[in-house]
Amino acid sequence: MGIDVLLSLAAGIVSALAGGVVASDVVMKLARQLLGIRPPPEKPYSERLAELTASLAKSSREVDSVLAELAHVARERTDAVRKLETELGTLEGREQELKQRIDALEKTPLPVAEHFAKLIESGEKRSARRDYGLFGAGVLVTTVVAIVIQLVAH
Repeated sequence: MGIDVLLSLAAGIVSALAGGVVASDVVMKLARQLLGIRPPPEKPYSERLAELTASLAKSSREVDSVLAELAHVARERTDAVRKLETELGTLEGREQELKQRIDALEKTPLPVAEHFAKLIESGEKRSARRDYGLFGAGVLVTTVVAIVIQLVAH
């Protein structure tokens, strides 16, 4: 039984090699010539050129589409950057305004601030108009005093 197995393996190997030789291009060409079969004609140059041109045109359209999409995304990002720059400018202006307000509040004399705090805590029933008038007058007096001090100091 060992020889039968070896013979079967040898027959399989020989069959595989024979199939490879028969399938080779040289054998195929020789078989076509012997049988009188013409090889399939190659496509004419004009047809191949037309196919290549169509493929190139399709690829070009795809590239144009990708470039248009990139341009659209770039415009959107540019608009977003401009919007952020505008918002940044607005925030910088607001920051300066708040710094000025803080500086003005820091220069407010302590007795005025204490008096204003007492007025708020006292809970006296006064009209809002009177309170706002007194506060405005205090701010005005403080501002005038601050300006006079600055003029005298320089």
